[in-house]
Amino acid sequence: MSEYLNMIEKEEDLLVDKVNGKNLMEYTREIAKWVRVSGTKDEVESLEYCKKVLEGFGYKTNLTFHPGFISVPLKAYVEMEYPKNISFEALSHPFTPSTSPIGLTGEIVLSTSPSIDGKIVLCDGLPSADEVHNLERFGAIGAIYVQDDHLHNIALSKLWGGPTEDTESLIPAIPVVSITRQSGNAIKEVIQNGRTRVRIESIVYTDWVDIPLLEADMPSDQDDKFLLFTSHIDSWDYGAMDNGSANATLLECARLLAEKQPLWQRGLRLVFWAGHSQGKFFSSAWYADNHFEELEEKCIGHIYVDSTGGKDAVIIIEAPVMPQTKKLAADVIKKQTGQDFIGKRIGHYADQSFYGVGLTSIFGTFSEQDAQKNQDVVSFKMGNTKHAGGLGWWWHTKYDTIDKVDEEFLVRDTKIYLAVLWRLLTYPVLPYDFNEAAKEMAETVSNLQKKLKDRFDLSPLANRIDKLVAATEELNKKAKSIKEPGREADEINNILLKLSHKIVRVTFHGSNCFDFDLSGPMFPIPSLADGERLANCPLGSHKYHSTKIKLQRGYNRVMHYVKEALELLQQ
Repeated sequence: MSEYLNMIEKEEDLLVDKVNGKNLMEYTREIAKWVRVSGTKDEVESLEYCKKVLEGFGYKTNLTFHPGFISVPLKAYVEMEYPKNISFEALSHPFTPSTSPIGLTGEIVLSTSPSIDGKIVLCDGLPSADEVHNLERFGAIGAIYVQDDHLHNIALSKLWGGPTEDTESLIPAIPVVSITRQSGNAIKEVIQNGRTRVRIESIVYTDWVDIPLLEADMPSDQDDKFLLFTSHIDSWDYGAMDNGSANATLLECARLLAEKQPLWQRGLRLVFWAGHSQGKFFSSAWYADNHFEELEEKCIGHIYVDSTGGKDAVIIIEAPVMPQTKKLAADVIKKQTGQDFIGKRIGHYADQSFYGVGLTSIFGTFSEQDAQKNQDVVSFKMGNTKHAGGLGWWWHTKYDTIDKVDEEFLVRDTKIYLAVLWRLLTYPVLPYDFNEAAKEMAETVSNLQKKLKDRFDLSPLANRIDKLVAATEELNKKAKSIKEPGREADEINNILLKLSHKIVRVTFHGSNCFDFDLSGPMFPIPSLADGERLANCPLGSHKYHSTKIKLQRGYNRVMHYVKEALELLQQ
């Protein structure tokens, strides 16, 4: 190891040891004093607190406002009218329509019913925008979801950010409310014995309102590029864990990193987003729209912090990453905890609004519950994980209070974030491994070709990606040989940033890079997702031919970006 890297590693160890649990809990308590619904005075006051703290550390701050499309549930009520009269506690959901003042009355049937046309449908689990859309298609007039023992807020919209003329039709058109498991079982029992009639009342406020955005900058003396470190400030109720503790992680990292600013090779920009919970990531999407060129040219990556230090959050080895940041996460987590990182592929959540820009990203929601001890809770479980079981039974409920934050775990999580930030700010060459991303692309194409058989030939793309695998392996070797900051490191970093734009736009984005994909599940190469559908289409059918046309266009897009990536690496 070079003298420079040895110094940086020693500084990392000293810095991580300074993470202060009392500071973290104080920040969390202060932020969680406010119910931070987007567009409210309390949300602004919480940001003014964060602004003052960051200015005390030496950051230049800027609190601004912009219009946001925000939806807030105000009231919900469910009443069984026939064959008996029973009332149930309920929760309405953002972006669903309100009922008329007298409510919505109709026959209720189970989601397994052969006909739901003209009916209110009883479904199990957390509501999802895709499922609600399908209920609409088959004629349902309303939906009631049976959650667990607590009611969890969740926004129901496939949109990412605000609606446009092209996408506003995707906003749900039927009222949707949730009830507890006990209430759901009572209704199911009656349904099984015959026809049942219910009435739903739901009031949801949805409109354009001014929402805040707080930025804090500290530049590097060496370069005008910067690392983006962000977190959402808005919450459901007091949101101590989601997202007060994560806001605290950001503040504590900002404090400690500022002490070592002379060693930074690149600057740091902190941003607190509004419109996350009640706006489908509106603020971060707005930021990508309004800072696109600056982010593309100057931003070296995005770190997101959400829900750190939760009570009983023992699982840290399945945090979300991109393939090119998995090794960075694994190295830090192994060093800090001794655990072997598994990771999961980051998706369409956690204010990941920068896939179109092409930013490499690491982390989203972080530590989670043990799935084996959390099987009876519907709350937030993302991705195909082995151990991670969500963010706790209190997630998105009124019970997310300061007692749900564990100081020891919050310190642990903050140390991991701090070490990752430190390496991205100080390493001569950015610790990204695009060879892993290229190998994932090769595997995705190979698996898809097996499903498609002779319906579509992916071999030219597979051959091109094989060349990318070889080229990124050579890039890794060259990057590892550079041990000090300077011209060689700058040249490699410029290649890495441009390569990120090409690869992220292929592996995490499927549309025009200036637009946003819809929220929901993500195929590893989104532009080839139609290949999965084509593989199952009746051969020669209208659907077969129309799907093949769409796949061809997606294929052309991927071929184009992979070609540009190869040209970049062959310069």
